[in-house]
Amino acid sequence: MNKYIRLIIALTASAGYGLLLRYIVPSSEPYFILGIGLVGYLAWLYGITIGLVSALILVPITSHIYSQFEISTSYISVVSSPAYIAIKILTAISLGHLRNMNRMLSKRAATLEDANESLQSALAQVQEFGGIHSLCTHCKRILDDNGNWQKIDTYLKENTKAEFSHSICPDCSIEYKNQLDQSESNKN
Repeated sequence: MNKYIRLIIALTASAGYGLLLRYIVPSSEPYFILGIGLVGYLAWLYGITIGLVSALILVPITSHIYSQFEISTSYISVVSSPAYIAIKILTAISLGHLRNMNRMLSKRAATLEDANESLQSALAQVQEFGGIHSLCTHCKRILDDNGNWQKIDTYLKENTKAEFSHSICPDCSIEYKNQLDQSESNKN
């Protein structure tokens, strides 16, 4: 949510609470309980610190408004009681913590979504080599889709992501050496 929108909402809620207490309090209903909701809402919007500050600021404001009217002293004593203040503080801490957890989980979800998208993209690029292919039993060339016989390493390089380097296995090395020795002995 945009920070300016959050500020407007917070100011509107605070002003609404103040106006509610100022103009509806004479009905002698315990509207100060709404202060707990306001503290929780501010803690949700801005975090624990703002929630705690608003909890402590609302106590004298609410006491002052209630003291201006001929209301039962029990409401005034409840507004400034440690239990009421503790409820506001616990509300601020709880909802501020929930806000932080919610933001952290949202970030993790976004990170996982990005990772999932990159994995899906990588998976889409993987070419699978399967099916039945004709392979020459003598020269080991493979028949491609166009009917051309290619070296198997060239075919696999063009149709998969495989890369090749050439070397001689031990068995072929011995055979090649024997052929080389025979050709030299034939020359002599």
